[in-house]
Amino acid sequence: MYETNNQNLLFMFTKLKLNLAVVTTVALIITATITAPYTKAFGKQYNLNKNFSCCKNNKLVIHHYYTVNVLWLAIADGYTEEVIGNTTPEECTIRCSE
Repeated sequence: MYETNNQNLLFMFTKLKLNLAVVTTVALIITATITAPYTKAFGKQYNLNKNFSCCKNNKLVIHHYYTVNVLWLAIADGYTEEVIGNTTPEECTIRCSE
């Protein structure tokens, strides 16, 4: 009888640890899912302070600086180009490197 009680207690303790692990994992997944869109944890993040503009082929171009984040770590960065409009050669004071 003493052996059976110990086995039952061990089984209950193991089941309790498993349930606690499942509940903790689910809570973390739900928290990450809810907060990810409002943090800079994932995806492409733009930094307006590093943007610059110049003329390329008589067009005004803005270069938008971005970083790609995974769990708040920047794994890549670069610039995307956005053409704003046409200009004349006289209006362009800063030329982009082609």
